[in-house]
Amino acid sequence: MARFIVFDFDGTVTQQDTISVLAQFAISFRGPARSQKEASEQWKRIVDLYVADYAKHKESYVPKAEDRKQLAQELAYLESLRTVELSSAERVVNTGFFARLKSEQWEQFGREARRIGEGCSPDWDGDKDKEVRVRKGFSEFVQQAKARGDKLGVVSVNWSRAFVEGVIEPEDPDRSEFVKRVNEIKWPGGQLEGPEEMGGKVMMTARDKLEGFETMLLEEAAEESKKRGSVYFGDSVTDLECLLRADMGIVVVNDGEEGNSMLLGTLERLGFEVPHVSQSREGMKLAWARDFKEVLGNNVLG
Repeated sequence: MARFIVFDFDGTVTQQDTISVLAQFAISFRGPARSQKEASEQWKRIVDLYVADYAKHKESYVPKAEDRKQLAQELAYLESLRTVELSSAERVVNTGFFARLKSEQWEQFGREARRIGEGCSPDWDGDKDKEVRVRKGFSEFVQQAKARGDKLGVVSVNWSRAFVEGVIEPEDPDRSEFVKRVNEIKWPGGQLEGPEEMGGKVMMTARDKLEGFETMLLEEAAEESKKRGSVYFGDSVTDLECLLRADMGIVVVNDGEEGNSMLLGTLERLGFEVPHVSQSREGMKLAWARDFKEVLGNNVLG
């Protein structure tokens, strides 16, 4: 049966979050070493303030994580983080950190980041801070999905749709294989703008990602006479609502970090059973995997 398969990007398609990679490319664009040093210090201040705001919010929020046993409580907490995300985004925009970079440049940055991650010889200096590693088996998984006639999509709170498109260009060379709901950095000022399909609303929280996912499902339903089953892949708590909304949700966890996954821990705390894909049974709506090769190897999607 053909499906609609949607991926989170950071930490799901890729093995790590990529906001720091975007920052490193923006810093390298500044030119002279002195300007790059100033930009690096500016980015560190932005990150430090975000970490402090997040920690303060988490510490003061009631109920505490261990006391949140109901899904509604967890969703309320995740949405409360909007203020933290918004404050950080405003700092980035107000400093003009991503200003004067065009979408074509972000796309090229994405291509080069993947090449660095794959160990190729890019035009850049080979700095590992600029590398993006695509999760094992992603290309093969996408190839098989296309052969089955599956529809594909990406939902992400990443800042740059063009960067995402550059990274996944080998799987989506003509920009038509994936439906996307991703933010974009506007030229020339570096402001953040949400997907056109969502009226330009900036995506920041789990609820925003759910809204993006649901616009995809509605769009697909309007175009297709026969409903496709939906599958969602995600790695973080911002993917919680999408994973539960899909007909099948697969949590992606880095190898060796199974016991530290905040998303797995949250789902289990809320009472959801999330077996490894090798132990998934018919009718189960959630499972976890380390990479896409494990998903393919265990035939969890049928």
